[in-house]
Amino acid sequence: MDNSFYKKILLIVFWIAVLIVSFYFYFDSVLPYFKGTLSPRQESEKWWLIVHFSGATCTLVLGPLQFWSYFRNHFKRWHRLAGKFYIGGSIVSALMVFYLLSNYPLPGSVPSLGLLAIIWLFTTIIAFWFAVKKNFKLHKQFMIRSYVCGLAFVFIRLLPLINEYTGLFNFIKNEEVQFTVYEWICWVYPIMLTEFILIWWPSVLKIKTLK
Repeated sequence: MDNSFYKKILLIVFWIAVLIVSFYFYFDSVLPYFKGTLSPRQESEKWWLIVHFSGATCTLVLGPLQFWSYFRNHFKRWHRLAGKFYIGGSIVSALMVFYLLSNYPLPGSVPSLGLLAIIWLFTTIIAFWFAVKKNFKLHKQFMIRSYVCGLAFVFIRLLPLINEYTGLFNFIKNEEVQFTVYEWICWVYPIMLTEFILIWWPSVLKIKTLK
């Protein structure tokens, strides 16, 4: 079997894992808003958070579908329609962040989450603009960046579990500081890794081929 077969298998396993983890944390975090098991702060922002989560649903669910080449190539009309829902949901969800930050309990996280919302808005809108201009290479790259920003919702919930089993962040004794660190790491590290894969490493390889 050639390398392309193994690459496809790895991609399928990767997307299945992403979807399973996304749905688990999504329902773990969202269902309490429909069961009434909320803190006073969450109750006061209930409907804002429901709108935020509803928009994020479009990001989490439609993202993998949009990256599936078979779907893109064989169902172009549905790909464009799903893309519009993805873009609309991502923009709505990102905009809700600015309101929710006005009463956020961790002040040190406000610059982090505010910047994340700005980058999420920017990458989503630019991805749409490149699609309109039919520059599909850059459209795909900015869609990847947008999706990574949306996945911060999942990453922020993975980090405490990782720490529970590894003790990786136990050197931070203050719990509030620890959660503030999580909310920086949950998107800064993934975005840096994304840029390394999309831009930095291909640039290095390009220079090597010119020698």
